Amino acid sequence: MSEHPLELGLHRLPAVSGSSRVDEAAMWLTCTAPGAVTRISVAGEIDMSNAHLLVEFVASLALPPPVTVEVDLSEVTFFCAHGISALLRARRLLADLGGRLTLRDPSPIVRRVLDITDAQVELEIVPAPSRPGPPARQPVRPPPARPSATAAR
Repeated sequence: MSEHPLELGLHRLPAVSGSSRVDEAAMWLTCTAPGAVTRISVAGEIDMSNAHLLVEFVASLALPPPVTVEVDLSEVTFFCAHGISALLRARRLLADLGGRLTLRDPSPIVRRVLDITDAQVELEIVPAPSRPGPPARQPVRPPPARPSATAAR
């Protein structure tokens, strides 16, 4: 086990002094495996500087037996052709191993780019799970009126 955690989305930039500094992350990747499906949540920007990290992350999960990887794109704020390319490469990589890639809840910008390019034809998009809301309110009716004591006489 490495002593240094993998920094996904961080870039090391050269400083004037010749050392390197860590630039602020543009994309965050989080992975959970709640069962038969491994979920990768992506937040931030998917662009030419980091799209390859998504493919590399999926590749690290693509081990036998065949795996289903669900990519949650609900928190993506920027998405371009490099993002499409990364998703198509990840899908192909999993398919070649008998696995499957699905996209969950694409953010409006992701959905727009997928629609404009017609890439959604190649990618499987699954609906977001419905979030539990407050229970439906039932109309409250007043109790039936009791006959008054004077009316009964």
